[in-house]
Amino acid sequence: MLMYFESRAVAGAKLAAELLNKYRYENTAVVALDSGGVAVGYQIAIYLHTTLQQLLSETIHIDDESVDYATVLPEGVVAKNPNTSESESSYYYGEYAGELDDEIREASTRINRMLGDGGDIDPEALRGRNVILVSDGISSGTMLDATAEWLKPVRVERLILACPVISVEALDRAHILTDELHILSVTPNFISTDHYYDNDDTPDQDMVKKMIDATILGWK
Repeated sequence: MLMYFESRAVAGAKLAAELLNKYRYENTAVVALDSGGVAVGYQIAIYLHTTLQQLLSETIHIDDESVDYATVLPEGVVAKNPNTSESESSYYYGEYAGELDDEIREASTRINRMLGDGGDIDPEALRGRNVILVSDGISSGTMLDATAEWLKPVRVERLILACPVISVEALDRAHILTDELHILSVTPNFISTDHYYDNDDTPDQDMVKKMIDATILGWK
C-alpha cells in the first residue's frame, strides 16, 4: 500500500516501533545509505540504543548514455551497476575510459575528505553485528548491490533493510540481498523521494554530523 509521511523523522519512528522488541540492546548498528536516511535512522538508533553511521557514496553517471556506470564507496570500493552486463560495462569503459577513471578518482577523493572530517565508517566494525541499512527512499537496487559489495570483506549477523518507501524493482533486489525487510510503503512508479514527504527534513552535512554525534546522547 502506498503511503505518504509527515516527515522522515515520523517515518523513522514508525520503523523503530517495528524493530524495537527484536533489536533493542542487541549487537546492532544502524547504517544510513544517504542523508535522508540519517534523519530516518536517527529515530531508529535512539530507540534501539545503537550507533548511527552514514555510508558515503557517489554515483558515476555517463550523461551521453543516460546510464549509471558505478557507485564509489569508502575503502576504494567501486561497485559496477548490477543492471549493466559485462559487455555493456566494457563498452562504456572503452568509450569513456579516461573520463570514468578521472570521475572515480575525484569521487574517491571527495569521500576520503569527508571521512577525514569525522565521518569514518569501517566495515570491519560491523563484523558479527546486526546491521540495519536505512534510506528515506529507494528507487532502484543499485545502492543495495553497492552496499553488499562494500560489506563483502566482513560477515555480519543479519543484514536488515528499513525504508519508508521503496520501488517494486528495488524491493525485488532487497529480497535477494538482505535477511530481513521493514518497508512501510511500496510503489511501482517511484517519482522522487521528496514526493512522499510533506516536510523536507533532509539534513545538510553539518546536521548529519550533529545527528550522528548526538545519537548516543539521544537514546530513549
